[in-house]
Order: sequence, then C-alpha cells, then structure tokens
Amino acid sequence: MGIMLESNLVAGRQNQEPNKALVYGQSITDACMAWQNTEPLLHKLATAIRTRRQQAKTSI
Repeated sequence: MGIMLESNLVAGRQNQEPNKALVYGQSITDACMAWQNTEPLLHKLATAIRTRRQQAKTSI
C-alpha cells in the first residue's frame, strides 16, 4: 500500500502567463495541498501506522 500527496508551500495551482508574476511556492502543473495541511496529515498517518503495527505485533 502507498499514498501520493502532491504538496507545495501554497495550495492550488496557477497558470503561467506572459507578464504575470508567479506566486512563489505554488504549482504551475497540478493542484497541490498547502504544506500547512500536509504536515499534520503526515503526522496523523504516521501515528496510525505505528498504532496498526503495534496491534499486529500483539495479535500474534
């Protein structure tokens, strides 16, 4: 099992247009999650994985 999260400093995506400044930290390809949302999600996922692994050890 695996996951894929597309994350950047700024959520969403932006178009690259002539004479228009890009937003630093925002994707120009795929829409992404903001890092402020990604970090807690990764911590929550890590906690869930640790819990599941601990349960697997005690159920043998």
